[in-house]
Amino acid sequence: MNSVIMSEDQLLIRVLRVIIKSMGLEQVQVVSDLLQLRRCQADRRHDLILADGELGALDGADLLLLVRADPLLAPSLFVIVTEDTSSRFFEKCMRHGADAVIHKPVTPVGLTGTLVRLLASRRAWRGKVVPHPRSLPRQDR
Repeated sequence: MNSVIMSEDQLLIRVLRVIIKSMGLEQVQVVSDLLQLRRCQADRRHDLILADGELGALDGADLLLLVRADPLLAPSLFVIVTEDTSSRFFEKCMRHGADAVIHKPVTPVGLTGTLVRLLASRRAWRGKVVPHPRSLPRQDR
């Protein structure tokens, strides 16, 4: 699974990258704005986008409107990472197409739990061919 982190905050980038890589998701790219994200997505399709909710003039909800309107970016799982803990912001992000919203400071348990729930969802696997477990070769120990 390919993932991308969208942020200008170097500390947040390092924390997210370490947690994501510890989960076994090796392909992690970093971009700082929507234009870079679009170019990056054109080169390699990313299944998961983790975006800082505070990107210059855009907040996470505004960013989501642009992402979900873009056919290149819309299919990706999109997680907003934010300091805003208000239910109003959470609801706005979810209405605009967020798959999840997590709050800063990001913890390994919080991010891992969110990503595991997302990866177990139907949305994560829509359009992908996934073999049924019984069709896989048997692994005897």
